[in-house]
Amino acid sequence: MLKSLYISSFIIIDEMQVDFHEGMSVLTGETGAGKSIIIDAIGQLCGQRSSAQLVRQGQEKAIIEGIFEIDENDEVVKAFEEIGLDFDNDIIIHKEIHANGKSNIKVNYHPVTNSALNIIAPYLIHIHSQFETQTIFSIKNHLTILDRYIADDYLKDDYLQYYRKYREILKKIKDINEVDMSDERIEYYQSQYDELKDLEYTDEDIENLEHEVEIMKNYEKLNAHIRQFDHLVNDNHGVLEQLQSAIDELNSVKEYDDFKEDYNQLYNTFYSLSDIVGSIMQSYEGIDFDEYRFNEINEELFQIQRLQRKYGYSMKAIYKARDELKEKIDASLHRDEMLEELEREKEKYYKLAYDAATSWHQKRQECALEFEKRIQQQLTDLYLDKARFHIAFEETELSKDGMDKVVFTVSMNAGQAFTPLNESASGGEISRVMLAIKIITLNQMSVDTVIFDEVDTGVSGKVADAIGQKMKMLSADKQVICITHLPQVAVHATHHYALHKESEDNETYTSIQEVKGEERVSEIAKMLSGDSITEEALNNARSLLNH
Repeated sequence: MLKSLYISSFIIIDEMQVDFHEGMSVLTGETGAGKSIIIDAIGQLCGQRSSAQLVRQGQEKAIIEGIFEIDENDEVVKAFEEIGLDFDNDIIIHKEIHANGKSNIKVNYHPVTNSALNIIAPYLIHIHSQFETQTIFSIKNHLTILDRYIADDYLKDDYLQYYRKYREILKKIKDINEVDMSDERIEYYQSQYDELKDLEYTDEDIENLEHEVEIMKNYEKLNAHIRQFDHLVNDNHGVLEQLQSAIDELNSVKEYDDFKEDYNQLYNTFYSLSDIVGSIMQSYEGIDFDEYRFNEINEELFQIQRLQRKYGYSMKAIYKARDELKEKIDASLHRDEMLEELEREKEKYYKLAYDAATSWHQKRQECALEFEKRIQQQLTDLYLDKARFHIAFEETELSKDGMDKVVFTVSMNAGQAFTPLNESASGGEISRVMLAIKIITLNQMSVDTVIFDEVDTGVSGKVADAIGQKMKMLSADKQVICITHLPQVAVHATHHYALHKESEDNETYTSIQEVKGEERVSEIAKMLSGDSITEEALNNARSLLNH
């Protein structure tokens, strides 16, 4: 859940700190007071792109910081591993947007990229705006929504392993049919393969050769430095001899407790230094400049670098090129046999993919019936009792999505034909259908916090009250934050935050305050009657809050 939000110098917000709670919270205020700006700020913490226009005029930077608390699960731990961070139940996201448009982001005090935020954001918060409503209504997203509801990756993975193999075989057949099989082309492939077929280097082998030749190149310089080192350390009056003499002198007073421990430490250090010096000299003695070996390595590296420029700068890339050349040669020499074998493989994997897609299709149809019933109940609760919801299936050619195209269709009135969702509903109906779909699908999502940004557009009265009740019910399992202009929705919240906009010295400021008791009554009354609060509005507000 979102525990706390701090905003500074963001659009018209000078500085704001707000603590959120479990359950349902509502944000209200006059148009332009900054309600949606708060959602925009939260969106920045979820990876939305920033720009200089987001920084309050006259300020150097905007600061947004959110503190989240989320439960551990395999998916979220994997997401944090993907961005190189250890998972923690308490997550602090800090983002600074500078006036030049650049931004700095930290997660738990570690710098991250905006892309990293996009990876972990789906596990922190879900923002449902009017744009999200259009996403749900888009036919191309209907299959994704249904699959998210099904939440069965086994059938999908089972299908994809066969489908990808099938597509891979199709590509091989296409490549063989399109490749030039002339004698000149085969001879060209053979000449390329011949220069690679006996290659047995690894990237580590090449690094070792480069290291060896580098030492040889600098042998004279290395030889001079090591000899001078040996002279300073091992010759008469060298470091070790001098240190040995100093230790012998200290040996005469080691019986005194004040010197005993230091003597022993110095004595041990001397022999450690002797071992290090011995290791250095042993490594040096193993180095020898062999002109024949030097030339041999340079020739090897020259040939390797030539092949790298031609086929790729890693041995993996070179060996891949070698394998592809071998396949092309084999294909040219055994083209008919290979095509015959690939055709058999194609039929085999097509059948496996088709059978897996059929199982996936059957599962989708079973779950679609359940999904329809649950949506139907939601629509009835939202005073769309005449509406009917149906998921239409159409079989397609095999694709990454299986064999299905699905379209969410509705009949909004008795006797009306089913038509696609985006062609059937009015503004108020759209809000309710969207909310019904969202309530059903949110239960399949691991996210703890859901934000509804004015999703009750076009409704009022008992319908608005029903929407408020639905959000209240959802808040039993998830933290719900709702922006609304409707008092019938606002009264269902456990926590009510009022935003106020003020102007001073040609500057606009927005503030936020959690309202309780009579302050909340006044805020609801203001939503009912405007700035001029009447006694009737106050009584109506109390009635709504106590219903």
